Amino acid sequence: MLSLFFAANCEAQSHLPKQLPSDLQISYSEGGGMLRAYKRITIEGGKLSFEELRGDRQEPEKWSATLNADDVAKLYKVFVENRFDTIKNDKRNGIVYDAGSENIAISAGAAFSFHVTSGRNSPLSGSNLQRYDAVSGAIIDLLSRYNDKKSNSL
Repeated sequence: MLSLFFAANCEAQSHLPKQLPSDLQISYSEGGGMLRAYKRITIEGGKLSFEELRGDRQEPEKWSATLNADDVAKLYKVFVENRFDTIKNDKRNGIVYDAGSENIAISAGAAFSFHVTSGRNSPLSGSNLQRYDAVSGAIIDLLSRYNDKKSNSL
């Protein structure tokens, strides 16, 4: 019984460093399937960059903001606490041809790189979905807090 517990815990152990890497890069994107719409958020070097195209616009909205170091550290902590690198997609049952998706990636130079996709063609459930939603929610929350602190258009 103990060996089963140990094996299960080894499989779910995160390889994300506890300390915030200096060369951290986080990206979040949403695609609208066949819709002419997307959202991209990039966090790198203490800067948040945002770009969004909605179907009713000709040009995407673009802006950036300088992030508070504490906010970056708190966001990274959400990745660590939710063991982002251990999130696994469920088995896909068929293909949905007009399905949008979300993608979250985190990397630090050559040290590590992890990517998770969520959508109808990349299903998540249970604790994997809860942990993904926690990370996704933290990114969107950070975006909303900096929306009023836009420093410039891109």
